Amino acid sequence: MPVRLRWYIGAVAVAGLLVLAVVVPTIDLDRAAQVGGAIALFAAFVIGGELISIRLLHNNRVKDLAVTTTFAYGLIPLAGTAVAVLVFMLASLVADLGRRKPPVKLVFNAAQCVLALAAGGLVYHALGGGYQITTAALPALAAGGLAFMVVNQLLVSVVISLDQGVPILQGLARDDLRLELGSSAMVLALAPVAVVVAERSLLLLPALVLPLGAVYLASKGEIRAKHDQAEAEEAAERQRRLTAQEQEVVRRLQEADRLKADLIATVSHELRSPLTTIVGVFGILRVRRDRVSPQERDELVAMGIHQSERLHHMIEQLLLTARFEQADGVASLRAARVELDATDLVRQAGAEARARHHDRRIAIETNGALPVRVAEEAVVQVLGNLLDNACKYSPDGEPVRLSGNREGAKAVLAVEDAGPGIPETERQRIFDRFTQLERNRPRRAGGVGLGLYIARQLARSQDGDLLVVDPPDGRGVRFELHLPLLPETAGS
Repeated sequence: MPVRLRWYIGAVAVAGLLVLAVVVPTIDLDRAAQVGGAIALFAAFVIGGELISIRLLHNNRVKDLAVTTTFAYGLIPLAGTAVAVLVFMLASLVADLGRRKPPVKLVFNAAQCVLALAAGGLVYHALGGGYQITTAALPALAAGGLAFMVVNQLLVSVVISLDQGVPILQGLARDDLRLELGSSAMVLALAPVAVVVAERSLLLLPALVLPLGAVYLASKGEIRAKHDQAEAEEAAERQRRLTAQEQEVVRRLQEADRLKADLIATVSHELRSPLTTIVGVFGILRVRRDRVSPQERDELVAMGIHQSERLHHMIEQLLLTARFEQADGVASLRAARVELDATDLVRQAGAEARARHHDRRIAIETNGALPVRVAEEAVVQVLGNLLDNACKYSPDGEPVRLSGNREGAKAVLAVEDAGPGIPETERQRIFDRFTQLERNRPRRAGGVGLGLYIARQLARSQDGDLLVVDPPDGRGVRFELHLPLLPETAGS
């Protein structure tokens, strides 16, 4: 419990005890004896009202409306403030004990009842109110009721504010205060009626409870209806979500079937092409072996070797993709890391690309050492893949640029081409499996659309990433392989 709240509850308890000590000696025993039956009946209604409250809905929250104030405040003009305070305090103690509230709440609620009802009685008597309910006494009765409500709500608002840790003024301006004041005023308005009825005949007094009982039953029914409605809406929402999830599962299954069909068609076509060439080459050599010149034989053999290498490359891509679907495939690449200079890997990848593409100029640019901890094979394969793509799509005579630089704590190995570029909307899709873009021109070689997917997976297996950005001169496309530098050199 916060310290301020503890002090506040203690102050209210002490104030309530002092007020009780001052009020009790003022009991009018003659008046109490005269209306003893009415006091007993009012006390029974007060205790019963504390145990059974009317529940109201406000902003989807349930508020308890105690009807005790009708009879508690009615005891003031009936038997005096002292009797009203004692009965109200007793009812609060009985109700809180029945609900097994902790001692702190029990003491505070009892003191709150004493202070609020004593304030109402003080104002009522100060304005000339007495034991008789007359037209002249109505202003005093209304003013006393107002004082009772204000003090009661003030005590409650402050304790709520201190308990929730919000400013007291903010607690006084809470949104349900108007509802509580309005409902309290409605219940208090029955107090003079109850007193007049009790003075006429005690047998008529229970009839006054019937409207309150009807309100209680109506409020209970409304809350039950709201609860049932909320449960029905929740069930409907669950059903809607379940239906949406089922539809999403069906959509994904249909998409998976479509992708599988596209995959089979793509792979079958791409694998069939080099196989057809290889079979054709061997068929020609077998059928025309005596009529093929040595030069033609060399050309056919070279063609067969080229297509065999192409077929081998596509099969390796498919196998490598399958490895990425398994955890041990990535783990093996991480286990193969060693400390080395990424600049050496740039030069190695460039030299291998020059050997594969004799007719393409590959410009290599590096700027100092780039110490990293990676699997050499993975990084060289990524750069080789990017260089092959750049050579494939760059116009004839245009160089392909390969560079290695330091950017903060990362080594950035970049490959640039002067081709048609990649649209902004396609720059994430190109890293998906089995995705191929024409890039506004015929492709120079086939493929199964796995190169960039494999390259990015290899990059991420080394705690890096592969990005596609616009080149500085705005022509073509630039792929960047980002790798973390060794910590001891990242800031140098």
